[in-house]
Amino acid sequence: MKNVQKLILTSLCVFPINVVFAQSPTADTSRQQLQGTLTAEMMAAPLIGRVPPTTQMTLTIGLKAKNTAELMDAAEQVSDPNSSYYREYLTPEQFADLYGATTADYQSLLDWGRANNLTVTAHENRLAATVVGSVADIESALNIHMTYGKRADGTQFFAPDAEPSINLAVPVENIGGLENFALPTRAGGSGPGGAYQGTDFRNAYAPTMTLTGAGQKVGIFMFDGFAQSDINGYASQTKQSFLPVQTVPAKVTMTPGEEGSLDVEMALSMAPAAQVVAFVGNSGTVMLTNMTDRPDIKQFSSSWFWYNGTTTDTNLMAELALQGQSFFQASGDGGAYSVGVFPKYKSGSLDCRQFPYITIVGGTSLDMSGNGADYGTLETAWPDSSGGIESSVALPSYQSGIAGHNGASATHRNVPDVSAQAADARIFFKGAPTQVAGTSEATPLWAGYMALVNQLSAEDGKASIGFANPALYHLASTSDYGKLFHDIVSGCTPDSTGNEYCAGPGYDLTTGLGSPKDGLINALSGVASFPLYCQGPLVTSSGLTPFKWASTGAGTKSPGPGECAWADRGPRGTEIKAGDGNVISGQLSEVANLKSGEYAEIGVFNDSKDGNDMVVTQVVGLVKPPFSSSPTLP
Repeated sequence: MKNVQKLILTSLCVFPINVVFAQSPTADTSRQQLQGTLTAEMMAAPLIGRVPPTTQMTLTIGLKAKNTAELMDAAEQVSDPNSSYYREYLTPEQFADLYGATTADYQSLLDWGRANNLTVTAHENRLAATVVGSVADIESALNIHMTYGKRADGTQFFAPDAEPSINLAVPVENIGGLENFALPTRAGGSGPGGAYQGTDFRNAYAPTMTLTGAGQKVGIFMFDGFAQSDINGYASQTKQSFLPVQTVPAKVTMTPGEEGSLDVEMALSMAPAAQVVAFVGNSGTVMLTNMTDRPDIKQFSSSWFWYNGTTTDTNLMAELALQGQSFFQASGDGGAYSVGVFPKYKSGSLDCRQFPYITIVGGTSLDMSGNGADYGTLETAWPDSSGGIESSVALPSYQSGIAGHNGASATHRNVPDVSAQAADARIFFKGAPTQVAGTSEATPLWAGYMALVNQLSAEDGKASIGFANPALYHLASTSDYGKLFHDIVSGCTPDSTGNEYCAGPGYDLTTGLGSPKDGLINALSGVASFPLYCQGPLVTSSGLTPFKWASTGAGTKSPGPGECAWADRGPRGTEIKAGDGNVISGQLSEVANLKSGEYAEIGVFNDSKDGNDMVVTQVVGLVKPPFSSSPTLP
């Protein structure tokens, strides 16, 4: 990972600001002067007045990372299946030693905050610190005045009247949380029509899997809140049970929003036994910093857009990749991206979809059969799903194989990477069922899906998947593509100017690589398993006898004639009398909690010679989760 020459990101340019809202504090040449907080739009906005001095603010002080080129390359290598460093992740402490500030420099930042009457929270990466304090203390510490301005739509925002400066020798990259001019927006929106919920999504994308996300955590990036009562209502609505949602920071409460409920409920629909952790706040940098402190969480989901991303955010994303953590970001619900929709990299105005080391998720429309019991035959592109070409981001190496395919760029980042159901979902919000739609639905479904992958990896003693794109694109380039992805080949997404992208075979700018099949779980994790299935035919004294899954489960009665189940002991002879042995399960849905081990498949048939029901057993071999109903062994 050393001696690296390649950089993923283009250099960041500084936007010059010369106008101020009001008279700024006197300049001090001994202070470190920062740039990039203010934009021309903020400076041109009408001034309303000063922010009250007792108002509390939360800021993130981001320090300059060291060995930046090596950091970017290392994040690529641990995510690349072809690299010798694949899935060789770092701990936050190791990251700090390689790329964070020195212990002494970081301590200087903490001391500066406390000396200025600010409450300081340190982070293990030594890349950023969180400070909380009154406006009066922050103004004094950063040599600014905090003011209110008016946006063009008449709403109010806050920002400093000048670029901040800081009396600290350690180089500071940026300070997050000083302004809220460009508010974060939801990726998802409401929509009418038939809706899917609960186990429908598992039936579509992991139909033969009994993995539940047990032992895994799913982190949700959340600018609004949720009500635990709504999550409980969704559990009741879908006849499931979930762990109570945890919140970071634990004492921060947010107003419950439809987005928060949707994100949590979709993640749990795919991984019902996972622990959801909501990262809440009003600053993307604060939430990302808190995420890097949680290497125990292997997958994150964001259905929000924020437009004031910084170089510190970029470094934090690289840290997540180096720690083996996946980050899924919604592509949006505005249709195809217009040409040049994303600005070039500029400090203080980075669209979150431009970050490296994220998997961007588009939307599809399922057409399931059996009231959500079966995937059906046709999944199409959801017409409002966003996708296209990010003209300001260079083509990542993992996308080199799709250049020119269905309009994909050979020089710039193509979006989305993958997709899932976005057309409609039935959630529980404000105490009642409601229907919503959007890539906000698809994105947490993918995070929940990754929890199933990482559950299998963990149970087999393997590392988590981490930044998933290199592995996803590698697998999609193999002859197994059709076994791993639903290839979405119909449907188009127009933009406001008449431009549109349409789904087609393989990668496209509407649905990416497609939506997942259950085989992708084994392929990503690298765990080959013997599936638990009703194998048939079994060898009996009357010849080969086909069987079907028993219609009754364990604890009721043994399988009937023509039915098969599983027992926790090996066979004793070719034929055993009915009722002999310990029947474990009669149906696939009843074997979710079985551990790895040897089991005997048993079947009951009616012997035509004497009319007696007989139990026949045979051993398939070592059976390991995930269990499936596949007709053949892998």
